[in-house]
Amino acid sequence: MKIVIIGGSFAGIHAAQLLNEACPQAEIYLIEKQNEIGFIPSSFHLLLTQQIIDKKQSHWITKERLEKNSRINVMTQKAAIGLVRNEVILDNGEKLPFDQLIIATGSAQSFRRLEEPKAQYIYSVKRGNDFTELEAILAQADKVAVVGAGQVGVELAEDLTALGKKVDLYESRNQILFRYLDEQMTESIVNEMTKSGIQLFLNEQVQVLADKNGAILESEKRKAHYDLVLLANHTRPDNSLWAETISLNDDGTIWVDDYLQTSRKNVYAIGDAIQVTFRPTQEKMYVSLVNNAIRTAQVVSQTISGKPTKDSGTYRPVGNKWFGHFIGSVGLTESERFFYAGRVRKINQEHRVSLTNNEKIYLQLLVDQETDQLIGAQLQSKSSVFRLLDLLTIAIEQQWTLQQLGAHELFFQPEYRTPETILEMSESSYES
Repeated sequence: MKIVIIGGSFAGIHAAQLLNEACPQAEIYLIEKQNEIGFIPSSFHLLLTQQIIDKKQSHWITKERLEKNSRINVMTQKAAIGLVRNEVILDNGEKLPFDQLIIATGSAQSFRRLEEPKAQYIYSVKRGNDFTELEAILAQADKVAVVGAGQVGVELAEDLTALGKKVDLYESRNQILFRYLDEQMTESIVNEMTKSGIQLFLNEQVQVLADKNGAILESEKRKAHYDLVLLANHTRPDNSLWAETISLNDDGTIWVDDYLQTSRKNVYAIGDAIQVTFRPTQEKMYVSLVNNAIRTAQVVSQTISGKPTKDSGTYRPVGNKWFGHFIGSVGLTESERFFYAGRVRKINQEHRVSLTNNEKIYLQLLVDQETDQLIGAQLQSKSSVFRLLDLLTIAIEQQWTLQQLGAHELFFQPEYRTPETILEMSESSYES
């Protein structure tokens, strides 16, 4: 069996590694159009904060290491340009036949209203090939605009402020981090932004970017000049290459069935190339997260190796630290409750981190009014909350009720936990 995988990021690499183990007789080819594989999307943040010091560290795995530790044939600087019968057409004219094909081409930023094809003062921070020249320009910049107040944009605004830059942050929605958090859970971060001098422009869609002796940014409400504009807007897949050979959804993602097979037999798609089921509402949606890429790679690898597996979908767990606050979210948010089939009850609560640490953890829990099952959670603290986020993620996946969550046996040490359960600390609730 010959398996071809297009895309050398998280989804494609994980699929290749899993199939290498599951199908020892298969020939596996991994195609990547860049000259390196395994790029870490948050690499620019890691460079700015000196958590990595070398551009080489912005890739979590190399072609050489992958080939050395497996039977995978890694073909870099090769781009797929078409699909004819059971052959992938490469940009050098080569035809690569396959028995099974996995499309894992990921997503990228696009800003169609950028006037110049190659701008000197406008950069994407989600692409690694421009980091060297970007660092040089950033060193000379004083006033910087960041477009997009999602995870990357908020993180970047904090990094730039720490470097002494004057930062304006633009977001087309009415709040930051809107995909994962409700507004009340972002208030502490917004307050810290204001204290640090960041200008936050919400409900402002950037309409024009121009590169003329610096960067010119025009939104619906203002026109401003900057030394540098950094694009941190949301990524989208570009699947136009496959439009004539496999079915696409209205949003440009590739249509797949429950097993992540496309409209063409023996052709699968995973990661950012597709929509997945958001389990709390059973809606199909685009979810650009590494954990989603890894899960879908596992599903397809099982199916191709002879164990047909349906994709269960995602509860969308995310977590990060911004401006001194650890933030986590999983499952349904309050703003999404109108898409949920049942009635929803919200519980707000706070409790101490431990018996020896008076720092608070603030939680928002959403539960099904009829079944009492946990369907969503958000949490924040100045102490790490990620172990609790993992527990809540498991609780939601396993459809635990509040009683089951409260009764679950956990270890106790006074430095790390209080003896109270989560539920005993609830402060307020509502029904909708």
